[in-house]
Amino acid sequence: MLQFIGRHPEGIPPRPRVLDVGCGQGHALSFLNNRWNVVGTDVSHEMLLAAPKRVKVAVQDRLALPFADGTFDIAFAFCVYHHVSDGEQSLHLQEVVRTLRPGARLFVFEHNPYNPVTQIVFRRAPVDRDCTMIPPARMRRMFAAAELSDVTTGYLLFTPQPVAARAPWVDATLRWLPLGGQYYVSGRKRGRPL
Repeated sequence: MLQFIGRHPEGIPPRPRVLDVGCGQGHALSFLNNRWNVVGTDVSHEMLLAAPKRVKVAVQDRLALPFADGTFDIAFAFCVYHHVSDGEQSLHLQEVVRTLRPGARLFVFEHNPYNPVTQIVFRRAPVDRDCTMIPPARMRRMFAAAELSDVTTGYLLFTPQPVAARAPWVDATLRWLPLGGQYYVSGRKRGRPL
């Protein structure tokens, strides 16, 4: 996440309030907890029970987050939206945006349907049974409908993990190419930062 946010992003405090939507067992929370004030939510109480005890988590309803308007500086969702029904994806995204303060950033990461290897892995994954990958253009339309500005798209996971660890510049250089295993869409909530 740090590579996408930057070390000192404009309008974001040094220790931002961060929401991990659909955090599952809290793997990202553990990593980010030392740098940011981060909390995770998930619809699965069972998954949250497996999260490390030192991280903050909350059970959420399908379309309602248990936070006040304008609570967070950053929110992200890692491969969550393909598990949300087509008719509820935009509503869920708007609910996440509600919890962001003006000027806050949202990042949504999803499997890239244009990557042939990702398609094979996705079709074989039991957790993704009955799910459909979301094309980046559709995600960008949802961001526009949620009135997010500065919407950008990038691609990642071009190289195997051992290569990426030794040569991270490869993935960074190819971020524009729509063939990575995953993609992200990011945007900023409109309004002047507080």
